[in-house]
Amino acid sequence: MRNILLVIGVFFISTFLYGQEVIKTCNSVRFGINRAFFGSGDIVGPGIYAEYSYSLNNYFAVTPRIMSAYANRNDEGNFAHASSFVTSLSIRITPLPNFFKGLKFDFGGLYHRFINSHGSIEEKDEYNDYHSNDAIYYKEDLFGILGSLNINVFENRRLETGLRFDMLTSFTEGYFNCDSWQIGTYIGIKF
Repeated sequence: MRNILLVIGVFFISTFLYGQEVIKTCNSVRFGINRAFFGSGDIVGPGIYAEYSYSLNNYFAVTPRIMSAYANRNDEGNFAHASSFVTSLSIRITPLPNFFKGLKFDFGGLYHRFINSHGSIEEKDEYNDYHSNDAIYYKEDLFGILGSLNINVFENRRLETGLRFDMLTSFTEGYFNCDSWQIGTYIGIKF
């Protein structure tokens, strides 16, 4: 009985010693530019985003983000436009913080305001304006899932820069749609 109490006491004391370990957290603010592929890549355009990453420990961080992108296409008498405004909240996972801390995955939810229009371009009128008799315009407020892969190319104590791959989905009509793929670069300030 005495040995069991001794083992439990040593274990209890060791948990306090482990609890006193200093965890180095690293919060950051990132800004980036993206190339957005709407739909299956039918319309391609530029995008921007900003995010704040609050580190919980070496493995997990909470990351709110704001993103915006748009794209236009005009070919063979037809036009198309897509634009989006996204806010998201995700969990950032760093699976190998001791070996390769530049590899990070984000998973979370998003709110997506999506605007899409398309149609055919008619002749110019007397005021030199184009008109379209069959234009389709719709605006949707969607909820979905965000998935990201981040790879830091350069990183030091204060700065980080790298590549980012995002997939934005939405839940509509009972199933998930891939609304946009985005590929881009970022620069971040760590504190």
